[in-house]
Amino acid sequence: MKADSALSYSRIVERYARLLDKPEARLRFLNNTLARQSVSRERADAVLSRFPRLKGTRLYEHLLKLWLYQLIFNELTALLPKGSGHRRHIASFKGGAPLVSRIFFNCYKFRYAVAAPLALACAASVYGLYLGGAWAARGANDLLASYYGTSKTKTVAAPAPSTVYAQTLPGGLPDYRPEKVWLVESGEGFERYSNGARVLTTLETTNHRRGFYAFAPGESAARRDAAKAARELKREPVGIVYHTSENDMLPFTPDNSDSIEVRSRGLLEYVRRHKSYNYVIDRFGQIYKIVRDEDAANHSGNSVWSDSRSTFVGLNESFLGVCFETTMSAGAEERLTEAQLVAGRLLTQVLRSRHQIDDAYCVTHGLVSVNPSNMRILFHHDWARGFPFAAFGLSDKYALPPASVAEFGFTYDEETLEKLGGALWPGVAQAEEQFGASAARAGSKPEEFRRQMKDAYHDRMDEQRRARLAAGGGSESPGTAAAEED
Repeated sequence: MKADSALSYSRIVERYARLLDKPEARLRFLNNTLARQSVSRERADAVLSRFPRLKGTRLYEHLLKLWLYQLIFNELTALLPKGSGHRRHIASFKGGAPLVSRIFFNCYKFRYAVAAPLALACAASVYGLYLGGAWAARGANDLLASYYGTSKTKTVAAPAPSTVYAQTLPGGLPDYRPEKVWLVESGEGFERYSNGARVLTTLETTNHRRGFYAFAPGESAARRDAAKAARELKREPVGIVYHTSENDMLPFTPDNSDSIEVRSRGLLEYVRRHKSYNYVIDRFGQIYKIVRDEDAANHSGNSVWSDSRSTFVGLNESFLGVCFETTMSAGAEERLTEAQLVAGRLLTQVLRSRHQIDDAYCVTHGLVSVNPSNMRILFHHDWARGFPFAAFGLSDKYALPPASVAEFGFTYDEETLEKLGGALWPGVAQAEEQFGASAARAGSKPEEFRRQMKDAYHDRMDEQRRARLAAGGGSESPGTAAAEED
């Protein structure tokens, strides 16, 4: 077999030797190529000695033949003239060498030029096979779906009620459960809670003790006197009102850190002096307790909020006041810092857990503030838009009809609209419809019914003041009276 292979290799080399015109060049080509092929075979034998089963097979012979062609092409490239003389030389012997030999040699010469197109062709073929496979898979899926009477999108059945899965609120926030929040540590000037909230108490002060009534929504005048005698005085806060400080603001940048803290200290001193809020959250997210929870802060004045169970007026007494150091004139992206968002959510969890506050009673000042002198809503407009209820784990109160409009008939004018950029929150329209329906049931025109409900609001505010006095609030101080008339 070895002798046959040598003869075969000699014939191959002779065919390519015809590309050379000079006899001495042909002889040199034959000798060099065959000698190198012999050396290559010896090296191949040494390498493949580890694989005795491969030696003597057709694959072994094919590998040797490929090496022979490599040697042939290298020798020809070295012996043939370069440049234009090379082209004339090949043309003069065009008919001397076999056609296949000339084709193979030219392919070798231009191997780099054709490599890129071949690679692209291979990539296109592979991609075509992929598309064809994907198309076939979709077709098979459609066929099976039609055969078994199912759609391509399978509806997953809801889990059994007894099955519990981990839930995540929108935005990846943890859920709220009162039992998850408790006081961990109370030290000199601070409180630390299980949810991570840290409240500074160095500025904590007192005010008059809470005292308020919960009114039945839609309570008629005929039943009002009887209801007064049956009212129960309440002292535990039932809700939270969120405020903005509306003080001068500096850009929230590193170079303003010291100046921002100076302004925060000024705000805190003002709030403590006027007992304006129960809590203040500065721009760096620090929570300060100002007026203790058991006492009323002067934060909401004339105000109304209600759900289907109870209506509250004068929310100083019944709701906690939480103020963020910010202003409504700031852009939506700048109104709250990230630290304030986190701190506000943590404080909300603490207060809801401590006082068992329902989500329905967590609202903003702009949604509860009223002016009874002209029966207008939105006497104060802080957080009348843009409060991130969802980020605080709360439902959207902008979608609810405010009791000031739905129950008491408060309305709005052009100045009110200007405060909100020309549009009220969605719940107002629904509240107006509810008030119109109540007027119709009472057999009154809306304007006449509105006058009646104005008197009802003042009557309830008078009851609220008496409740505060009954709770030990003492006589009305000028600051308190002014706060209630806000």
